[in-house]
Amino acid sequence: MNRWVGIVSLRETAPPTPVHRIALAIDAARNRTSYQLAGRTVPYARMRSALRTLGQEHARHHEWGRYEYCVDLAGDFFDGGHPPTGLPSWLTNKLQNLLDGRSGTPPTGGRRAQAAPRRAVSRPVHQRPASTRRGRNTPPEAARPARLARSALPATGQLPSPEPVRPYSRAERRLDVHDVTYPALCEPPVSLVGTYGQEVREVVGKAMRGWDASPEVTAWLGLAVEHRSHLYESHHAAQVTPHVLGLLDRLGATALDVILLDAYARWATPWKAGEQSSEHARRRAAADLALGAWVTKQGLVRMGAGEAQQPARSVFEGVARQILGVLSLCGEHEIARRLVVSVWPDLDRPSAETGADPVTLAHTAFHKEGLTYDYDEEGPDHRKVFRAAVRTGTGRTAEGTGQSKKAARAAAARALLDAYPQVAAAAGAERKAAPATLPAASPLPYAQPGNRHRDAVSGLAAMFELGHRADGLLAQALTHVSWVHENQAAATAARQRDNHLLAHHGSHVVNHLAAHVRVRQALAHSLTPDEDEARILTASDDDTARLGATLQLAEGLLTSRGESGQGRTAVSDAAQAVVAAAWRVHGPRLLGRRPAVLDDWLSGLEHQHDPVTVLAAMATMYGIEHEYTYDVSGPDHLKSFTATIGLRDARGRVHRWTEPLPGTPGKPEAKKATAEAVLDILATPVNGVVDDLPAPERGLLVFLLRAQLDGLGRPTERQRARMLARGDLGTDLLTTGDTEAFLAWAERVCPLLGPDGTAVPDALRELYRKVLDDTRIGPGSLLRRMAASPGPDAASVVRRNATDAVRRALSSGPQAASVRDIVQDWWRDQAPATGVTVRDDMRQDVFRPLLVHLGALDETLTWCGEAAEAAGTRIDVELTVQDGTLHVWLGLDKVDIRAACDDFARLLSHTLPFTDCLVGDDHVLLRLHGDLETASLHPLATAGMDAYVSVPLDRRRLTREVTDGPIGAQDVQPYS
Repeated sequence: MNRWVGIVSLRETAPPTPVHRIALAIDAARNRTSYQLAGRTVPYARMRSALRTLGQEHARHHEWGRYEYCVDLAGDFFDGGHPPTGLPSWLTNKLQNLLDGRSGTPPTGGRRAQAAPRRAVSRPVHQRPASTRRGRNTPPEAARPARLARSALPATGQLPSPEPVRPYSRAERRLDVHDVTYPALCEPPVSLVGTYGQEVREVVGKAMRGWDASPEVTAWLGLAVEHRSHLYESHHAAQVTPHVLGLLDRLGATALDVILLDAYARWATPWKAGEQSSEHARRRAAADLALGAWVTKQGLVRMGAGEAQQPARSVFEGVARQILGVLSLCGEHEIARRLVVSVWPDLDRPSAETGADPVTLAHTAFHKEGLTYDYDEEGPDHRKVFRAAVRTGTGRTAEGTGQSKKAARAAAARALLDAYPQVAAAAGAERKAAPATLPAASPLPYAQPGNRHRDAVSGLAAMFELGHRADGLLAQALTHVSWVHENQAAATAARQRDNHLLAHHGSHVVNHLAAHVRVRQALAHSLTPDEDEARILTASDDDTARLGATLQLAEGLLTSRGESGQGRTAVSDAAQAVVAAAWRVHGPRLLGRRPAVLDDWLSGLEHQHDPVTVLAAMATMYGIEHEYTYDVSGPDHLKSFTATIGLRDARGRVHRWTEPLPGTPGKPEAKKATAEAVLDILATPVNGVVDDLPAPERGLLVFLLRAQLDGLGRPTERQRARMLARGDLGTDLLTTGDTEAFLAWAERVCPLLGPDGTAVPDALRELYRKVLDDTRIGPGSLLRRMAASPGPDAASVVRRNATDAVRRALSSGPQAASVRDIVQDWWRDQAPATGVTVRDDMRQDVFRPLLVHLGALDETLTWCGEAAEAAGTRIDVELTVQDGTLHVWLGLDKVDIRAACDDFARLLSHTLPFTDCLVGDDHVLLRLHGDLETASLHPLATAGMDAYVSVPLDRRRLTREVTDGPIGAQDVQPYS
């Protein structure tokens, strides 16, 4: 006999009574207020805040898939909700870093606590405690890392502080490698490209002698030969914006730069980086001219009728770059190189025109006499002709014309050289007397470089999978010019030089890699990017210095005794030189496989959303005029800039703000710091306690809030999306359903507005309603995405059926007047099909539903009833009201409730206000929170809450108070 018989039965919990079932479900939901993230407990409110922050960061990078994921997930973290447990690794890591204050790329906005004060003594940094609101647990936004006013690296020209000598320990570098994958590109519309892609493919294939393109490349080649004028005339600008052509042009330009420099590095080694840069500019102009002539000869460009009458040369050169951009975009970098070779044979050899440009030659030939240029222009604005006249000090003159001042100046200089050949010949003889290049021998590693340098070279070789093939190039990449000056013998013995040439090459490689990532992401998302989405900026010194810091290059950088190797410029040059060394070995393979460190850095680049650009976009949207002025201090060789921004709102109010920086910041750093400070102060009502703000910051915050309210017009859908991604005016709090956080934000803002802020503009009410409509039923909403689920599989069918049910609940709703009417009508229809038990425990409790709540109840009962009928099982329903919230418990036997109801419950909770639908193992719990009393709220909070409970599509219904008091049928249980 089993000795456990009787013992186990005694320990088994008795089956719950009907009253216990709903009570247990309610208590379990109330206790779910925190989340287990990698072994740590995080409150739901803090998770919502962190997910909103990460969503804004992904929006800045235009990673819209991850942005939507973060925003949708934030809506799952309502108290009592069942958020998913298996979060993606990329999100888990970002959440951990953000919650720990280790975010690598902190978003703009949100004043962060500083480790040390960075401002003048008159405006110290204050630590802000977490806010509280009448006892509510509303934690502030997730803690963000301390941001330095400048890069963590010392400013250029700033002497490093002496540090104690510490024993050497080898730096640990990340050696993992990413195989880069991209989502599929959008397909160009057939109505636009037609069969033209095949014609372009044949022309390119003829130059390639047998190259056969894939259908995807063929379609994109048909788009590459478009000119924006033809897009408008063919009425396709709504399907393909001209910014797509700009993206292809920019990618093709960076690809051409790399192709030219790759070839140049094989046969030339100039003395200085400036010489290489000048020669590259000349070769680039020649290659552009040849490619444009080839496009003209082949008749590839599709222009509008007006542009075709007198096309400019730049039109054909731009289309040639677009073709190169498509080839690079589709992984055909080698085909792009071969196309350039076939069109411009001088790619792989010095051309007859190799040398300085005419302006430089004229300056060299006539420098003793001196040169002056005068300019004149004529013609209409869209087709100006510039005329340049050059005159020497002895009266020699010449003239030239061109489509720009630069071209006219070059033509005038060339005419002067042609007019006085004897002077030009003498200058050319002097130039030939000096060697133009060094011996083209491969550099070698240093014989005795020291442990730090040797370990850095071996670590980088392993990271980039270079083996020992590039040890010499990596050694050169880690050689500062100051070290060569002091160690000329060692450098000569290893056939080495400083890293300036490699850094110049690497700057173009970095730009090409960054453009490739950017264009792939943009064109995989949509063919209608706006100006911001299509903008590609060159990586700044701060960006590449950050890459160098991640690669830990300062550890192995060879510098002189007086140079620390920690300067921003030194580390930036070394990082670009390392990338150039890897490119010279691997070539375009880096586009598809590269170190994880480099891939993460490329993905994290912010192409346009630096603080200055964010502030400019925000100011434009709200009609705020702004202008920067600068104060300069210090000696000429060590100038320090301080930027002041002047703001003028739509009502003519003016405010000025200055953000001083320590050290010797340049003008860009000072401008960036001032813009970032303004944005950080504007974010204070969400991230901190307003009462602790010093008077100057409080005054700026008041000005900005009033300027936003007064300058708010009627933003378009795209502008509303930008406002939502930035979190303007609390919109992100409303759209994620975090009404407590919104009320806390409004409570912080209202005292700042003062008596003038009691009247809420109609534009703000309309904004709140429209951003909520966009989020609930707009093109990017969860409802639209579920409705678009393809395929005949069961999961897709369930999602599509769920969207139909939620649409009905949101738009029409039942005709019944009360909760009991809805339940009774449903019971009468359902009872003949399945066994139904209804227990009504609402008693005298007051519940004031929204009309959408009645629709939610009706659709939830119908959904679960159909599931029970399909499974041939009974359904139990229990109702109770607690603290103004209606709880409806639906028990189902023999039904896989999660498979049947998860999508419906999630969509219902996301789309309807004050509605939570929770799915358990054997039941569904619907919680309908009664209408919020807004009479005691500030008008700003009332405007947001009124919009939150409104019905989309302008079918807003006023909420009615429905009190289920005692009626004659209540005591007789009409459902028995």
